[in-house]
Amino acid sequence: MSKETVFSNARIVLEDDILSGSILIRDGKIADISEGNSVAGEDFEGDYIIPGLVELHTDHLEGHYQPRPGIRWNK
Repeated sequence: MSKETVFSNARIVLEDDILSGSILIRDGKIADISEGNSVAGEDFEGDYIIPGLVELHTDHLEGHYQPRPGIRWNK
């Protein structure tokens, strides 16, 4: 069985555009990038995703996965 993850409501930085939409990850690889938001998946609240870029340090993602009480990252 394959593992799927959806990142929705993101600004996806592509080679020639910035797309507001969703990314489907299947078995650790990008399977689809689509305009518009998916009801399912992790809501990125308009944050940027740059496919292929590996950032080794980001505090901002903590706000999505393990938020600290009282911390507001994007306000």
